[in-house]
Amino acid sequence: MSYFFPQHTYHQDPVPQGLNEWINWPEVGQEIRGLFAARASIAPGMGHDFHYHPGREEIIYVLQGTIEQWVGQDHHVLTAGDAVIIPADRVHASFNVGSSEAKIFVVLTPAHSDQPLAIGVADKAPWKTLRADR
Repeated sequence: MSYFFPQHTYHQDPVPQGLNEWINWPEVGQEIRGLFAARASIAPGMGHDFHYHPGREEIIYVLQGTIEQWVGQDHHVLTAGDAVIIPADRVHASFNVGSSEAKIFVVLTPAHSDQPLAIGVADKAPWKTLRADR
């Protein structure tokens, strides 16, 4: 087991809003079972819509760009160097409200769970109307 993760070892996950690069990805048998991490890019105007992680806590750290970060029905604009801590099971969302690509670094714990990684709720009240004016 190597404890070093060169960029070429990241699990690449292209998503509509950009690219998720999972650094410690539990599904490939890595032994760091307590947490996993990713670097994600978000194109301007795109985002990780409202969702929650069953039984998982998360930290999001903004590497570059401008993120409108929601936790529950509260939101703040975050820029490089800002972070947010999201309790387990709390609905949240991250949207790039800047004019250039945003990059975030995320850490979730625990890595292994019987629950799905994320459950989307963007189509449910009140989440579907919170950003209606944007």
